[in-house]
Amino acid sequence: MLDTDQLRSFLAIVDSGSFTKAAERVHKTQSAVSMHVRRLEDQLGCALFVKQGRGARLTAEGERLIDFARRIIQVEAGAMAALSRKGLRGSVRLGIPDDYAESFLPEILARFNRRHPLVEVAATCEASQELAAQVSAGALELALVTHHASLHGFELLREEPLVWAAAERFRIEAESPVPLALGSGSCIWRRAADEALAAAPRATRGLFFSKNFSAIGSVVRAGLAVTPLPASMVGDGLRVVGPDEGLPELPLTRMGLIHAPGRQSEETKAFADAIRMTVGAPARQAA
Repeated sequence: MLDTDQLRSFLAIVDSGSFTKAAERVHKTQSAVSMHVRRLEDQLGCALFVKQGRGARLTAEGERLIDFARRIIQVEAGAMAALSRKGLRGSVRLGIPDDYAESFLPEILARFNRRHPLVEVAATCEASQELAAQVSAGALELALVTHHASLHGFELLREEPLVWAAAERFRIEAESPVPLALGSGSCIWRRAADEALAAAPRATRGLFFSKNFSAIGSVVRAGLAVTPLPASMVGDGLRVVGPDEGLPELPLTRMGLIHAPGRQSEETKAFADAIRMTVGAPARQAA
């Protein structure tokens, strides 16, 4: 039988990218995490990691173990939740803009579900200001939002530059206005872009407007327009359009949590922790 503590150490290495960070996640020393990996390798009769420079990378066998390990941990968590009084089994009502949902929600939900498989999560995707109103009214228990001036009770998780993003193949024509794909009038990133462009000499034109990030992203990835994004969300196939191409610098953007008034459920507290671990760690490292 495979030891679940050893599997947790293995998965912590996979998810964090290093033995040192894995030790912090599982609250053990780095030597204990390394021992867990060695014992797994001895039991399975194969190497799970090989050295690569100062770090290590997964072997083919290590890659194959990931899905099995996650299922074993989830089954254990499910059994604990179903048969003991300690497991959480309620629900969470989450608010999250669809741009954050696309970038962060899969990892947040996977992290949470591994520990609390019986908790139901219902998500509402709207702009940050609309979500703040729903949280304030108690319609949502918590929300991951972009900070704005009228927001109260904001817990900062990540602060980073807002940048102009375009497809890698996109090129700005010297004599033509830069085409833009922007969010709705309530979008905080659009407001920041509009303010920066108002003081910039470079000519631009609105090509596409939508409150749906998937629609904006498809237009940008097709090489048709430029859009403002947090630096960490400039993913594969996109590039940052710098000031040397005529577009003005944009301000910092702040992402964080807000909570409904009143006492939080244990499920909500646990989900907030999953958000902090997924979204907050890069911000703390950059600080």
